[in-house]
Amino acid sequence: MHDRLAANSDKEIMTEPIEFDPVDKIGAGAFGRPGERTFVIQAHKGAAVLSILVEKEQVALLVAEAEQFLDRIADDEPEEAATTVELEVNGPVTEDEPLFRARLIGIGYDPDRRLVLIELREEAVEEGEQPPSFETSEGHIARLYATRAQVRAMVTHGAASVAAGRPRCQLCDFPMDPDGHVCPRWN
Repeated sequence: MHDRLAANSDKEIMTEPIEFDPVDKIGAGAFGRPGERTFVIQAHKGAAVLSILVEKEQVALLVAEAEQFLDRIADDEPEEAATTVELEVNGPVTEDEPLFRARLIGIGYDPDRRLVLIELREEAVEEGEQPPSFETSEGHIARLYATRAQVRAMVTHGAASVAAGRPRCQLCDFPMDPDGHVCPRWN
């Protein structure tokens, strides 16, 4: 996956979009020790694994937005219930070196193919602006196409990963480390 860079005529480096169309598996979550976890969106296609670094808050927002988005689609186009296998296979992530950090995450739906598109971009845009086309984008772009059942499983696991953070101090509400906590309110 890391050899996707190609030079254009101006000798600038342009990144071709990475597409997993469709994914075999998709997940959102974290790996690592509490307090030092790495959050990723991860997709599998055949033997290829793509991990994209995200913030915990981005996973929380994606979970909320994706759930609402899927519910709106289901109002017009009922979805089939996810199988137990789909729920077990999709959702969890494994430790892997992320290719890039996502600064922009979008979600869409292709009704003809009945697939959800999750697009992750390395280049950030200002609020209200349209993202640049991949030809003019200065960072990586990943497009992950998944079934609604796969995305629902990703949402479930992503929410659990966000909630599984360090316990919060009852006095200061800061996260407590497993090795101890120096509460600023005790001073």
